[in-house]
Amino acid sequence: MSQQPATPDQAKVAKLQLRNPLLAGILAFLVPGLGHLYQRRMFKAVLYAVCILATFFTGLKIGHGQVVYFQWSAPESRTFAYLCQFWVGLPALPALAQAKLRSNQVFDEGYLTSALDVDCVGTLDGVDGLVQGRLTVEADSGGGGRFAVAKFRGTAIQGGSEKRIEGTLTNCTFDPQVGPSPRRGVLGYFESGGGPQGRFQGTFARPIWDWYGAPLFDVDSSRANSLDRAHRELGSRFELGVVYTMIAGLLNLLAIFDAVYGPAYGDDESISKGTEAEGTS
Repeated sequence: MSQQPATPDQAKVAKLQLRNPLLAGILAFLVPGLGHLYQRRMFKAVLYAVCILATFFTGLKIGHGQVVYFQWSAPESRTFAYLCQFWVGLPALPALAQAKLRSNQVFDEGYLTSALDVDCVGTLDGVDGLVQGRLTVEADSGGGGRFAVAKFRGTAIQGGSEKRIEGTLTNCTFDPQVGPSPRRGVLGYFESGGGPQGRFQGTFARPIWDWYGAPLFDVDSSRANSLDRAHRELGSRFELGVVYTMIAGLLNLLAIFDAVYGPAYGDDESISKGTEAEGTS
């Protein structure tokens, strides 16, 4: 017996039954593709996660980690680009937390919230190669973010040989605790008994919480967290990185909409076409 052809009403599209659209939308915002993974729409989950996150982190790399930040203190320094970057979710939210949850002192140069005992590498006047070792800084008991004594103990690498050096650093200045670079700078005058001495310039590692999404400011261009300095050092890469991260945010906005409302169907699509298309996603 031959099968009866489908009536026009039977040929109307059967929309995909979305699993908890509100929760899926929240998950899609937090991590691109996660909402679609929750709805078991595997193809789109992988597609959105790979494309959006790759675009975002490519832009972040192009901009040396400095292009995603939040600043809204004055009209001339407002980061309108962040209104797009925000929609990437968790990868962009630390920028908002840095601007709103950190104290003002952590953005000041020279301010120390606690004593330091870190690996440091840099250069020293009179030494052709690198100087690397351990930098220790004792906090001033009087508080106020000052320090009492800074000491450096390590080796000077020169001409393929290593020489032990040890001394104190005076007139030290430190980059802000929170800044846009994974490494924090220190500058001072190195003094030692009988060894090399002179201007010392070095860096030591920042924890990821102290640099990822750190804000930039319209301040003295010589400062480490200056917006003008970032533009000067990166040139066109700064704008390119901003564009990449903005595109990623706008793409995820579309992905969130898809997770909440599902795919768009035309009125004349058949059940087989509609279900087949979404079955692959």
